[in-house]
Amino acid sequence: MVSSLPEEKIFKVSELTQLVKLTLENQFASIQVLGEASGVVLASSGHLYFTLKDSAGAMKVVMFRGSLLKSTLGKLENGQQIIVRGVLSVYPARGEMQIIAHDMRLQGIGDIFAALEKLKKAYQEKGYFDPQRKKKLVLLPERIGVVTSPTGAAVRDIVRILRRRFPGIEIVIYPAKVQGEGAAMEIAAGIEYFNDVDPDEKVDVLIVGRGGGSYEDLWAFNEAPVVEAIYHSRIPVISAVGHETDFTIADFVADLRAATPSAAAELVVGKKDEFLRQIDYLSQACLRRMEKQLHDKRSAWIHGILDSALADFPGRLLEKAQRLDSDEFALNRMFAQLRTDKLARMNRAVQRFAACDLGALLKNKGLLVENLRMQIGSHCSERLQSLRERIRLLAGKLVALNPESILAKGYSITSDSRRQVIKDAARLAAGEDIRIRFARGQVAAKVIKE
Repeated sequence: MVSSLPEEKIFKVSELTQLVKLTLENQFASIQVLGEASGVVLASSGHLYFTLKDSAGAMKVVMFRGSLLKSTLGKLENGQQIIVRGVLSVYPARGEMQIIAHDMRLQGIGDIFAALEKLKKAYQEKGYFDPQRKKKLVLLPERIGVVTSPTGAAVRDIVRILRRRFPGIEIVIYPAKVQGEGAAMEIAAGIEYFNDVDPDEKVDVLIVGRGGGSYEDLWAFNEAPVVEAIYHSRIPVISAVGHETDFTIADFVADLRAATPSAAAELVVGKKDEFLRQIDYLSQACLRRMEKQLHDKRSAWIHGILDSALADFPGRLLEKAQRLDSDEFALNRMFAQLRTDKLARMNRAVQRFAACDLGALLKNKGLLVENLRMQIGSHCSERLQSLRERIRLLAGKLVALNPESILAKGYSITSDSRRQVIKDAARLAAGEDIRIRFARGQVAAKVIKE
């Protein structure tokens, strides 16, 4: 004889996550967990979110504002080794296990932070941070190299600021992973690539960096391939890793450290109109200085001649006059040459600036915006038409599934005295009162026999 098994219960996702949440909160109502804080984020609501990890595992932690205000440790930083006391729970929206922290206290400096300090000390002792070896940036670079992720916000910020401050400047981007396995090798390869290119393609300065993140996310910029590549680079390197409070070994060994990728772009070049004003000022100052020097030389020669008490006054006077003329000719030639050189340099600078066609750039951007507007309008129109057609189909299905429509075809609905619908005739007994509903009206009836 085969025994019948009860039907296995089928849970909804929300039912199962709620059951797991209640089970965990009952079984682990008060726990203490030791680990290293990572990815610390303080939300605008005042709630604190971070990951508690060790060498073999990680777990999300949330500490709500009320608990944070009463916590033993008021401010949490990445890399700190802490003990969290709280309850083990589940966040139903994502089905993720997490700790709801009630308190936390400092245990010590985390392994990552300690490793970073150890690396920093080792490279400092080797002289990698020596200010004497750091290279100066050129005043106005013609070509700028960037080693970063091609899809991150950092590269967009760098390009946007460089183009805004100095339109027409050439930017060469070397795409590289900036976190995870193999990131350090790709970053180092980018730095070496710019150092090995042909002289015609050489860049004047390198920006190496990425946006902010946890200590783990930024770790590639602490690894030996990146540090060695920056140290041996013949091109000045600006390190732009993370936010203002983030530091890596690359920041210390680079020729210049920028607080953010945006700040690095601002450090590389000045504003175009500032350069134009400076060039005009220097050119005018140079002309005034040369005119003064010429006037002083002429006055000195004249005074020397007038003060001479030699017997051969007429002959010496003619000699002095001739030497004065000769020196004047030489000074005029020197003045003319200097002026020609200065004007040539100014003309080259003006030509470079003139190459930056802002009108054409704005026109192209305007055409791009208009094209995008038309595409968006077309897409919205097609999407609206699709939604209307879908509503029409759903309305038709709704009408077809209406119980009233089914009754109109000749079907009826039978219910017992408790108004429960009868689906199986075996449930009725002889003499039991029933009600039968038709498309129009309903009647009471009685079961004559089973």
